[in-house]
Amino acid sequence: MTPLSPTGIRTVSRKLSAADYPGTIRAFYPFWDVQYRPYLLLAVEALPREYFDFKPRAGMFTARQTVLHIAEAERGWMHSLVEGGPDVAWEEWVVEEENPAHGWKAAIEAPDHAALLRLLEKWHRPTQAWFDRPASELARVVTRRLADGTERQYTLHWILDHVQEHELHHRAQLNLYLRILGITLPSI
Repeated sequence: MTPLSPTGIRTVSRKLSAADYPGTIRAFYPFWDVQYRPYLLLAVEALPREYFDFKPRAGMFTARQTVLHIAEAERGWMHSLVEGGPDVAWEEWVVEEENPAHGWKAAIEAPDHAALLRLLEKWHRPTQAWFDRPASELARVVTRRLADGTERQYTLHWILDHVQEHELHHRAQLNLYLRILGITLPSI
């Protein structure tokens, strides 16, 4: 399938609403896969390889780390917590440097666009698997045990909202990096 242009993305997504997916979880997220995610992928593709390690100042994520963090968070919330339960590890792919003044480092390799795009696709699949399930599943409660032994409970609806908002937040960060570098942004 040929990726849509920004104009094609807008044309397709403007016709959608919750009414297109009655009774399903997708009704609550009709734009995620047809608008929000494609614009993230366009931003990743617009980032020249030589700027993968760009960051505006010390202590911030690099552009590459920002993309890794999006994938790691979706993997953690959806695969590890929602689907995997307590035995599936929540991995951190962007970790603090030993000297916090130096910022962050990537704990996994993602040397090129293909690797970054593969991680985003692979760890979005568990999220997508939920979209065609009944909307009643949104009330499902998931418990997370934190490192200190405390537990927190979340509804699936809260988790999906959080993961979507997290992606949008960091897509905006990546677009800001592109703007700082003087690179034309994908039109949203």
